[in-house]
Amino acid sequence: MYRIIEGRGTGKTSRLMLFAKENNAIFICGNPDAMRYKAKAYGIDSVNFISYGDFFNHYNEYSNQKYVVDEIEVFIQQALFYKNELLGYTLS
Repeated sequence: MYRIIEGRGTGKTSRLMLFAKENNAIFICGNPDAMRYKAKAYGIDSVNFISYGDFFNHYNEYSNQKYVVDEIEVFIQQALFYKNELLGYTLS
């Protein structure tokens, strides 16, 4: 698993976009339109950007494909916190 854990403004997103492109992976993010704009500015094309909601709503379609997740903590919140049942987690 390819993990990028760094501070803001360090190029994490652009590196993840390149990784997604190289591996023909879906790029799951909070705002696909903004990410398409960023990718174009970086000169990165041929990346399929989808929202967290699209991934959850069409999980059966996407679950058999390779994917990367931008902002994993937001992804987890979207996936689990809606029921207000998850009280904590660890991250290594």
